[in-house]
Amino acid sequence: MSIDPASINIAAAEMLPAFQSRVAGIPYERKGILYSEMFFLYLCAQAVKPSRILESGRARGQSTLLLSTIFSDLQVVSIESAPTSPDVQVAQERLRRRDNVSMRFGDATRILPAEVQKGDVVLLDGPKGFRGLRLALRLLATGRVMQVFVHDCALGTEERTFLDTHLRGPLYSDSIEFARIARALDAGCSTDIPSDRRFDGERPPRAYGYGLACIPFDPAVSYRMLFARAVVAGIRSRLKHRVGDHG
Repeated sequence: MSIDPASINIAAAEMLPAFQSRVAGIPYERKGILYSEMFFLYLCAQAVKPSRILESGRARGQSTLLLSTIFSDLQVVSIESAPTSPDVQVAQERLRRRDNVSMRFGDATRILPAEVQKGDVVLLDGPKGFRGLRLALRLLATGRVMQVFVHDCALGTEERTFLDTHLRGPLYSDSIEFARIARALDAGCSTDIPSDRRFDGERPPRAYGYGLACIPFDPAVSYRMLFARAVVAGIRSRLKHRVGDHG
């Protein structure tokens, strides 16, 4: 099922009160995914009716806790790369009563391509940058994943430009039209959002929040070819920044 910004905004206006009630009482963890971003993920995923939710980058369990709440009838598979991080104990405590969550440790770039099944939706909140984008394209190339969400894919980043150049279907949570509806969900954590990406004063920002990209699967797209292009773009990006650092 195809989705577009207009249909997401209509659904957001209709479903905001119910979603707000559903996540009420879940405390925010700094640097975690925003409630508005998770609302965006929920609306997009509802359109394809996923069979499971997978995520990479659990940290202190903010996104995992929200996913297990809003998709309470689905299995949530969460992968974290750092088993010795002090965040692990925090996440385990927050998630200990969540029977639909499976917490794993390891390298998501190795685990996820082999793990994904038909009908899965995936949230990537680590690895970041072009490494995360390459993983997203690898997952879509399997033909088993219906949507991949990439966090911290903000307006102005090179990976965002890459997506907009090579694909027609990506949607973004930082759209001002969507944010006007959904930012009410972030009332308790708005001060944690960078000042140039939140609604302060009379003029809205160019983009809101951290930026969550939704990349829906398109059978007409060669994701293997796009992966190769992303590899080249990532190398060029590293070289450019290396030259800039030494310039």
